Amino acid sequence: MHIYHPAKYCEYLVMDAYQIRKENLLKLMRTRTKAACADKWDTSASTLSQITSKKSVRNLGDALARKIERAEGLPTGWLDRTHAETEIFSHNLGVSFNSKAKVTNDLELHETEIIDEEAPLREGEVELPCFREVEFSAGDGRTQVVENGGHTMRFPLSKLAKRGVSPEFAACATASGSSMEPTIADGSPIAIDKGTRHIIDGKIYALDHGGMLRIKRLYKLPLGRVRLVSDNSDEYPEETHSLMGPDAPKIIGRVFWWEVFD
Repeated sequence: MHIYHPAKYCEYLVMDAYQIRKENLLKLMRTRTKAACADKWDTSASTLSQITSKKSVRNLGDALARKIERAEGLPTGWLDRTHAETEIFSHNLGVSFNSKAKVTNDLELHETEIIDEEAPLREGEVELPCFREVEFSAGDGRTQVVENGGHTMRFPLSKLAKRGVSPEFAACATASGSSMEPTIADGSPIAIDKGTRHIIDGKIYALDHGGMLRIKRLYKLPLGRVRLVSDNSDEYPEETHSLMGPDAPKIIGRVFWWEVFD
C-alpha cells in the first residue's frame, strides 16, 4: 500500500524548482565567461561555480535569481520556468526569431556554451579559441583583432572531420553587423579554418582589416587585388583592395560553419 507524504512531495517540488533555475542559469551562461556573468549580475564567480557545479553546494536563491533576471532584462520568474532552446539562443545572441533553427546540408545547428574551467571536455569535443576585436590600451578608439582573449567555444570533432578541418587550425568568432545577412545574422557564431587562406572565388572568409574583424566573400583580381563582397549588397557595396602593403586586409581563414536561424 502506497503512503502519500505531503511533506516529501513539497520537498521534491522545491528541489525540482531549483534544478530548473540551475538549468536556465547554465543556458544563460553560454558564450560568456563566468567572470563576465558575475560582473554583470553583481555576484562572484565562485558563487556561480558553487551553484552550477555538478556537485552543487548551494542553490540559486530567490534574491539572486531576481537580480539576474533584472540584469538580463527578463521578466520576473523567468528563471523558474522551462524554456525552448530557441528562446535561450535568441536572448544570448541578442537576435529575435520565431521558429526553430533551420538546418541545411551545409549549415548545422550547433549548441555553443560557456567553457567551465572545472568541467572536462566531453568525448568527441574540442575547445576552439575565439577571434575578437579589442581596443588598444591607449584608449584612442583603435582596435586590434586578437585570438583567444579568454573566450573559447566547444565544437564537435565530427563536424571538423566532415569539413576536413584539422582541430589545430580551427577557431571561432561572432559575426557583427548586418553586412552578410541574410546568410549570416548579426551575433551568429562562426567557425574558421585558419589552414585555408588561399582564395576560392565566392567563398566566405574572416579578415583582419586594420584591426577590424570582417566577414566577406572574396574574389581574386589581377595584380594582387581582391574583391570583398557582402551578401547585403544594398547597404554594403563591394570593395576592392590590394593584398599587399601594411593596410591590406589579412585573411584569417575560410569560414566553414555558422549558426542559421529563421
